[in-house]
Amino acid sequence: MSFLSPLFLLAAAAVAVPLVLHLFHRQEGQRVVFPALRYLLKTEKEHARRIRLRQLLLLLLRCAVVVVLALAGARLVLAGRGAAHPPTAVVVLLDNSLSSGRVLGEDRVLDRLKDAALEGLEAATAEDRVWVLRVGEPWDIAVPGSARAARTRILETGVSGARGDLSSALRRAGQLLADADMGAGEIHLVSDLQASAFDISSAAETGEYPVLVWRGLGDGMPANRYLLEAQMGGGLPPLANRRTELAVGVSGGDPDDEVTVRLFIDGRVRGAAAVGPGQAAVLPIGPFAEGWVEGYAEADPDALRDDDRRWFAVPVRAPPRVGRSGDSGPFVESALEVLEEGGRIVLGGSPDVLLTAAGAGLPDSEVRTVVHPPADPSLLPALNRRLADAGVEWRVRDDVGAGEVTVAENRVPVDLEGVRIRRRYRLEASPGAAGSVLARVSDGTPWLVATEAAGRPVLLIGSPMDDVASTLPVDAAMVPLLEWFVTGWGAGGIRAPGEVGRSLPLPSTATMVEDPVGVRWPVDGSLELRSTRHAGIYRVFAGDSLLELQAVNPPVRESMTEVLDEAGVERSIAGARVVEDPRDWGRVAFTRRQGWESWRALLGVALVLLLLETWLAASGVGPAARTAPISSPSPPRTAS
Repeated sequence: MSFLSPLFLLAAAAVAVPLVLHLFHRQEGQRVVFPALRYLLKTEKEHARRIRLRQLLLLLLRCAVVVVLALAGARLVLAGRGAAHPPTAVVVLLDNSLSSGRVLGEDRVLDRLKDAALEGLEAATAEDRVWVLRVGEPWDIAVPGSARAARTRILETGVSGARGDLSSALRRAGQLLADADMGAGEIHLVSDLQASAFDISSAAETGEYPVLVWRGLGDGMPANRYLLEAQMGGGLPPLANRRTELAVGVSGGDPDDEVTVRLFIDGRVRGAAAVGPGQAAVLPIGPFAEGWVEGYAEADPDALRDDDRRWFAVPVRAPPRVGRSGDSGPFVESALEVLEEGGRIVLGGSPDVLLTAAGAGLPDSEVRTVVHPPADPSLLPALNRRLADAGVEWRVRDDVGAGEVTVAENRVPVDLEGVRIRRRYRLEASPGAAGSVLARVSDGTPWLVATEAAGRPVLLIGSPMDDVASTLPVDAAMVPLLEWFVTGWGAGGIRAPGEVGRSLPLPSTATMVEDPVGVRWPVDGSLELRSTRHAGIYRVFAGDSLLELQAVNPPVRESMTEVLDEAGVERSIAGARVVEDPRDWGRVAFTRRQGWESWRALLGVALVLLLLETWLAASGVGPAARTAPISSPSPPRTAS
């Protein structure tokens, strides 16, 4: 037994009021004995005993009412598993990521999650503080509120197109509870518990606060079929008036099912192919005029419909004119000749891109420039002087350890897995230098770096382009990589599609972005657009001029619907308490429950006591006693 508001027990001191009134109300009248009324003494004593008994009962009833009201005000809690609990801070992690839009039977997964989240708040009181974090909306700002406001927010939640990062959400929830400093706090994780939503490298820590995990969907989630990213021309931009092809992969689902993939460009079907899971549909398309080509590939909808469409936007341009400076070596020259013979580039003329050996001509270049270092390390100081003269804030150092390495981190749309690098230089950035590492070797050293000099793109390569430094010149990747150097990189080439919920990088001259639903966002080109809430094509403008198109697709990891089992949940969340049976969820929420709060019952008892006191007091009031004057006895008469 305990009290939630123990200070209210001081009100029990009011029990002294009926006691004092009872004592002061007792009056002892002057007794006058009439000899003629002595026979009434016995009756009078019996009546007095009844009056005293009634007055004693009234006193007890009035004292009991005061005590019961004091107990109700102090919120008496009886031992047991009731709803009473101290004021508690609760963070509800409601997983509305893309996978929650999956249909199970007649309901979406999100509908079941919302029902569970509401059930977990049934025992909440006005003294609790509740946050509702929508896991699938990382841009959303959650503020604390009442349980009633939290229920409204839960009911208003819809399916997001973004990925849910449950590990990050749990850490954020733990920080919110620590900042709230309410003493009691807990986290309600209501999710489909996708394995891909957790960081498997370490368990999510939430501090001292318990995490209640709803696992009411069980393990019976069927495999999901989905499309992979659509890739045009092997990752290279198509050339004007030439045919190309688009490849889109199919993954997941029943391995025996055949899926029809359709290609839409400008709202019209331009091709279709039937493939099975684990295969790619390759669709020939084109030719196209110079400009932008946008569209999407889609499959027939299944239980999770939002991952059955993949958008793409690619530029179509004329073959670029390539200039050369310095001795590029026989391997580079041979690869350029192959590209020219295939109509992919034009050698000579006013260049669109400059390929320079050891930085020759770099300071005077006004176009995109690709710099590959010399085989002789004694020429590196001259290369670094040219980089400095051109305004490039990166340097090439000859202090990397010996030994063969591979390309371990590759952001270039060319497969470099088979390339072995025997000699490489270290690409070193000056403090505060801008640049992006496009590829690293297996020891972590940057191998390809994209940067800028005087507003023009510059690409630095970390190895000489000969067969002594690497196997690249004799590898099948040589020609595609060189083509990407001169056509795809830094020229508004094919940009990898963005992901819903992630920031969108913008050109420095961008002033506005139009999203797929037609909303226009004023932007600063030095920043990134964070409002990527919809899959589709985003149009980037500088004033009224279209700069580029960017495709944004649903995150592929959301399509991987494998669910963690109970052991996996406990490994991924420190201190997790997993609730498998949905019927138990409402009973285990609010872990610091103190028992059954009895104030409602006590108020009912007080009402009954007051009614009883009223009836008992009224039963002692009858018609006023009628009294007649009693004449004094006449003196005895004497005979005259």
